[in-house]
Amino acid sequence: MSYSAEPPDFEFDPLRPTTLRLSAAAVDWAIQMSQQAPETDQQWPTFLRAMALKGLQQWLEAGALDIALYYDLHRPPALEVNCRVSDFRLCLVAQGSLSDTVVAVPQATLDDASNFAHLYILAEVQEEADQVTILNGLRRDRLLAYHQQVGLTASNNGTYSIPVQCFDTAPEDVLLYLSCLNPRHLTAPQPAATNQTRLQALTSAAGGLINTGRWLQDQLDAVADSLAWRLMPPLAPANALMSIRTPTEQLEAVLRELEPSGITISPQARGAYTDLQPLGLPFRLYALTWTLFDSQAPEWSLFLFLGPVPGEQLPIGTRLTVRDDTTTLAEQTLNQEAESAYLYTQVIGTWDEQFTATIELPSGTALHWPPFVFRPDA
Repeated sequence: MSYSAEPPDFEFDPLRPTTLRLSAAAVDWAIQMSQQAPETDQQWPTFLRAMALKGLQQWLEAGALDIALYYDLHRPPALEVNCRVSDFRLCLVAQGSLSDTVVAVPQATLDDASNFAHLYILAEVQEEADQVTILNGLRRDRLLAYHQQVGLTASNNGTYSIPVQCFDTAPEDVLLYLSCLNPRHLTAPQPAATNQTRLQALTSAAGGLINTGRWLQDQLDAVADSLAWRLMPPLAPANALMSIRTPTEQLEAVLRELEPSGITISPQARGAYTDLQPLGLPFRLYALTWTLFDSQAPEWSLFLFLGPVPGEQLPIGTRLTVRDDTTTLAEQTLNQEAESAYLYTQVIGTWDEQFTATIELPSGTALHWPPFVFRPDA
């Protein structure tokens, strides 16, 4: 699986897809808000925040996802939490010059236990062109981890100085979080070193193979282990369970639902799963494998199941695709009319065939896993 870990590039580009030109009415509103600032020296930063707020609203409304932005139309936007999307409290940080290498965020947005910000969004305002560019986002858990790492100290005016390089969440991922992530997942500090280790493992795994044949021997190969896959015990899908507590039990419950549609899992199947939650995606990908000896050449089956972690849901538009070396073998997309809240597919091949799984998110982000192979003797 590959996942971009490139540092953000904030060099101004007028053709950025996140650059928006504001209407005259929006600019007039920003001017009115700046004139309501209690102190003269606050009029300019208030104007920038108001412009950025209108730009953020226009950007969200222009997207394919139904995301509504809420803020007080009759008061100047505060420096602290100044807008909201559903249960997300946002702190929109506006800057008028790209020469800034650090930005100031209010101490309260990080330390106030009842009104902290879940997500910071950095926006550039080109006031002479009436343009706003949504640059990147910064998750609360990552800012908390940075706080622990460097020991942030508030200045005399009650703000923390944060390097703009800390804003490492791409705009398309900001949209994804606002549309499908529960904000409570951002309330605790994320162990930055652990996450960085996993990202490095994902990158280094490019070109490797996930050998599902080892699963039949209760073993994970080095590539699967580096990508945080976890072996599951043998399934018992026929057993009715009083509660669902573990990832294996969650899968067993879904397999019982699928039985009437003809989905049959071999009793000899063995599987593994990987959670994407540490990367900010509340999903879990399962893979089951077993052997088939009905044909002249022995075959193996790969069953993939993509579902949410308990209490979450897959965003509409999520797609699961499986390919062999040359062809797309299976593809399933979650749509509004879908009766189930998950995606699954099964492919079968001879022991020398390999399959590649891809998850495409509505934002356009694609997660690619190394090919799955079946080599029980390797």
